[in-house]
Amino acid sequence: MIMVNLRLCTASKACLRITALRRIAAFFLSTMVTQFGWAEQVSNQFSYSSSVSEDGNGPLDLFAELNYDSARDDAPIAVVMHGYSPTTGNFSNVRANAQRLRNAGFFAISVAMRGRDGSDGVRDSGGVEIYDIYDAVEAVKSAYPDLVDETNIHITGYSGGGGNTMSALTKFPDYFRLGSSYFGISDYGFDQSSGWYFNGAASNHQSRLRADIGNPTLDSPIVEDRYHARASNLASKNNPYSEIHLFVNSNEPTCPPVNVTSYRDNAVSAAVTEGEFDNIHLHIPSTSGTYEDFNGNGVNDSGEMQWWPHGFPDADEQHAAESWYLDRLLAGSIPEPVLNTEDELFVAGFVKTKKFELWLGDGANAAGQMQYSLSPTEKSFSLQILSNNRGIETQFSVDTSDMQGQEVDVLLNGMHVESLSISDEYQSTSLRHNDTLLLRLAKEGDYDRDGTVGLKDYEYWRSTFGSTVDLLADGNKDGIVDLVDYTIWRNNFGTSGVAVPTTNVPEPAALLLAATAVFTHVFVCR
Repeated sequence: MIMVNLRLCTASKACLRITALRRIAAFFLSTMVTQFGWAEQVSNQFSYSSSVSEDGNGPLDLFAELNYDSARDDAPIAVVMHGYSPTTGNFSNVRANAQRLRNAGFFAISVAMRGRDGSDGVRDSGGVEIYDIYDAVEAVKSAYPDLVDETNIHITGYSGGGGNTMSALTKFPDYFRLGSSYFGISDYGFDQSSGWYFNGAASNHQSRLRADIGNPTLDSPIVEDRYHARASNLASKNNPYSEIHLFVNSNEPTCPPVNVTSYRDNAVSAAVTEGEFDNIHLHIPSTSGTYEDFNGNGVNDSGEMQWWPHGFPDADEQHAAESWYLDRLLAGSIPEPVLNTEDELFVAGFVKTKKFELWLGDGANAAGQMQYSLSPTEKSFSLQILSNNRGIETQFSVDTSDMQGQEVDVLLNGMHVESLSISDEYQSTSLRHNDTLLLRLAKEGDYDRDGTVGLKDYEYWRSTFGSTVDLLADGNKDGIVDLVDYTIWRNNFGTSGVAVPTTNVPEPAALLLAATAVFTHVFVCR
C-alpha cells in the first residue's frame, strides 16, 4: 500500500491530491510493465557511425528512428526504408508503417540515408549509401542486445526505399531473412531503354540522378560504370536465400514493373538448379479488384485487396502485402540465410557476405563477377571486371577463422605470394581483373607450393640444401634447409591423394652423398 503524506505540503489540497494520484498511477504502470510485461511503446531517434565513410570530423554521423516495445525481448528486426527524393521528413513519411510493424511485434529501424534528415555525407542513389542500412542494424544489435533477435532481420521499402531494399538484398545476400519492395527501382539508368532514368523518372528525379551519379545520355564510360555499380537487377542472382516479395501494380507509371520482372528474370536465367530462385515472388495485380482471402472467411476484406498505388501504404495496403509473410517472420519459421560454399556473384560496387567482402574501386564506380569456393582447407576467389575500367583497384577480406593458427600458402594466379600463420581474417588489395587468389593450408613437404608432395619438392629441397636464405624447403622452420627437411618431405610423399610408386622416392644414401658434396664444396670454398 502506498501512503502519501499531504500535510507536509504547502500547496492547495486539491493540487496535492492530483500530484499524489499521478505518482501512484506512474508507479502502478511501471510495476505492471515490469512484472506483467505490459507494453511500453517507444519512438526515438538513434545515432550511429558509418563504418566505411568519413568526412573531416571522422566517420559519418548517421541517424535512424527506432520504434519498438521496450517490454518485448528478442523481437525480430524490421528495417523500413524511405522514398527517393525528400531531404527531410523521411522519418515522418514512414513512421506509420514502422509503428504498425512495431505493434505487430517487430523492432523497427527507419534509416535516414546519408545526406538526409541530419545524417552526414552526400547521397549517391543506391551506391555506398546502401552500407548505411547494414551499419544501422549492426549498431542497434550492439545497443539493444536483449530487445532484438539479431538473426531475424528483414527489410522493406517504398519507391526509392524499395530500390534500396533490392540493392541491400544483393549487396548483403546472406544477411536478411526476407525483403519486400514496393514499386522499387532495380536499374537507375544502366539500360538505356528500361533503366529508370529513361523509363519512369520525372524531370526532378532525372536532375537528382545526374547530380548523384551522372548523365547517362552523354555516352561517358565513367558514368556508365557508375550506373553499372547500382544495377541490382543484374546482381539478383546473388541471393537465392532470402524470401523476396516484390509488389507493384501493372500500370505503375513512376517505377514500372520492369524493375521487378528483370530482377526476377535475370536471377532465374542464372539458376544452376531448377527452382533455385523460387524465393523471388512477384505481386503485379492488373486491377484494383483482386483479393487474396488470407483469413479464409470467403469475404473480400479491405486488408486483402492486392493493389498498391505509389506512395506510403495505408494500413489496409500494408496488411494486404505483409499477410504473405509477416506471421511466419514473427514465428521465426523463415530460415536464416546461409551462403553457398561455392557460387558466382555479380559485384555491383561491393558485396559483403558473412564469409568475405569485396569492394571494386570506391564501391560505386565499377561492377564485376566473382567465382568463389570456400572450405576449411582451401578458399579460392576469381574476379572478372565487367565495367569499362578493367584496371580498377580492389579491397578484399575473407574470414579465415576456420584456418586460424595454421600455416597457409597464398597464391595469386598460381604463383606463391607468401606463407603465413594466419589469423581470423586475411586482407588483400592485389586482386585485379582475371586474377585468382588462393588460400590453402600448407602441406608438410610441399616445398614448391603446388598443393601436392612429389618429386618436384625433392628437387626443390635438393637445389636449396644448406640454404639459410631460400627457406621454402625449411620444413621444420629451424632456419636452414637440411636433412631433417628431407625426412619431412619423405614422410609426406604422395599426400596429394594419388598413389605414387615408392621406387620413385630418392633413397637416403643418395641424399647423404648429395649432402656430403654440398658440405665438401662449402669447406673447399672456405
